[in-house]
Amino acid sequence: MVGAVVVIVAGALVALTGLLGSIGRLPRNRLAGVRTAATMRSDEAFVAGNRAAGPPIVLGGLVAVAGGVAVLFGAGKPAIIPGVVIMVVLALVGASRANRAALRRSGPL
Repeated sequence: MVGAVVVIVAGALVALTGLLGSIGRLPRNRLAGVRTAATMRSDEAFVAGNRAAGPPIVLGGLVAVAGGVAVLFGAGKPAIIPGVVIMVVLALVGASRANRAALRRSGPL
């Protein structure tokens, strides 16, 4: 049960970060958001990258939350694994999209 709560909280934080990035309300920082060499080059590149990354990251966070909730309501522990795997895959998709958007904004490294 503790694992399910951890996954729910982590998924919610990931989804919130993706949402803030999507709407351009996530300032460049060293803690949250997609932080590649390209996105960290400037505030403009960071915002552009995180706007591009936002939708898949939000979706990944929500899938993880759903997996955690499913465990709390009796679906069994295996429900957590697909939720976390899908969250990680979608976060990687978002990071790739962010890097491409930031490179378009700021030019090659």
